Amino acid sequence: MIVVIGYGMIGSVAANELSSKDSVVVIDKRKIENVPFKTLKGDVFDFKDTIEKADVVASALPGSIAYSILSKLMRMGKKVVDVSFMPENSMTLNDVALNNNALLIPDSGYAPGLTNIIGGYFYKKYGAKRIEIFDAGLPREKMPPLDYSITWSVEGLIDIYTRPARYIQDGILKTVDPLDSIEHENFPGIGELDSFLVDGLGTLIDTLKEVDMFERTYRYPGHLQKIKFLRDMGYLSDEKVGGNSPRKMTIDLFDKKLRTKAEDLCILYVKAYGKVQKEVRYVDYYDEERNISSMARMTGFPLATNAMLVLDGRIDEKGVIPPEMLGFDESRFHMIMTNLNKMGLKIKVE
Repeated sequence: MIVVIGYGMIGSVAANELSSKDSVVVIDKRKIENVPFKTLKGDVFDFKDTIEKADVVASALPGSIAYSILSKLMRMGKKVVDVSFMPENSMTLNDVALNNNALLIPDSGYAPGLTNIIGGYFYKKYGAKRIEIFDAGLPREKMPPLDYSITWSVEGLIDIYTRPARYIQDGILKTVDPLDSIEHENFPGIGELDSFLVDGLGTLIDTLKEVDMFERTYRYPGHLQKIKFLRDMGYLSDEKVGGNSPRKMTIDLFDKKLRTKAEDLCILYVKAYGKVQKEVRYVDYYDEERNISSMARMTGFPLATNAMLVLDGRIDEKGVIPPEMLGFDESRFHMIMTNLNKMGLKIKVE
C-alpha cells in the first residue's frame, strides 16, 4: 500500500500514477471526492495506523510544514519520497533515518529533483566539474497583471523570490539576493526571457561540493521587476503591519488572482562541463488530453516514479538518499528516465 500525503496539484498527479501500481490511500486536510482510491480527511498523524501499514509514503506537502512531518515519519521507520521545497536541510535527518531503519528521498520533484538526478548522472558518467541548471514554469502566454500564473504552491513561489540563492563558484559556496541577479536572454522556441539565481540546488550543495554550480529560473520580461517592487514595499514580509502579515495577505491574493486555468509550459535545461560538454534541453507543455498542467507533470511524475522504485525494491538503502545519487547509478537513472518517458515526459539524455 502507498500513502500519499497531500492531494494538491502535485499529489493528485502522483496518486493517480501510483494507483496503477498498488493500492493508494490519500491523506489530506480537505475532503477529497470522486477519486478511485481511499481518502482520509484530517492531519497526517490522525491516521498513524494507516501510515504504519504503508510500504511507501509519497509526501507532497508545503515546505513550511514538511520538515517536522518528515522527521516523525523517519522516527516511525518509514520509506518516504518527498517533493517539498522546504528551507531546512533534509540531510540533517540522515542520522534519525539510519537509527530507525528508515529511508528518505527528498527533493523528488522537478527542480530540485529531476534536475539533480540529471546533474548527478552527468557528474558520475562524464566527470562534470561545472553544472548549470535552468528551469521555468510559465503560462504559455503572458498573463497580466504580473505576467505569470500560478500552477504550484504559492508559499513555495514566494520563497523563491525571498530566500537567498546559494551557488558554488571556484569551489566556494556563495549567496546572492535572487532579485539582484537578473539576466536577459533569448530561449530557442520561446523567445525573450529573464532569468535569476534561485536557491534550487537542494542537496547538490552537500553532495557535490567540489563542483561549480548554479540554478537560474526563467520568467517573462518585466515580471521580476514587479516582484522586486512588491518585495521592497514589504508585501512579501512576515513582519506584521497593523497586526496583519503582508506575506499572508499576498499569498491569499496571489492564490486568488494568479491561479488560473491557463495552459502552461516548463523548461528543463541542464548543462555540464567536464571531460566532455553535455546538455539536455526539454520543454514540456500542458496536457490537454488529460487536463494536467505541465508543472504537475514535471513534479508529480518524478515523485511517482521514485516511489515506484522504492516499492519495487530498486531503491532499498537506509538514511537520506539525495536525488542526484540516483543519477550516480546508471541503471537506476535509465529506469527513472524510461518510467518518465512512459508517463509522457519525453526527455532525451545521452
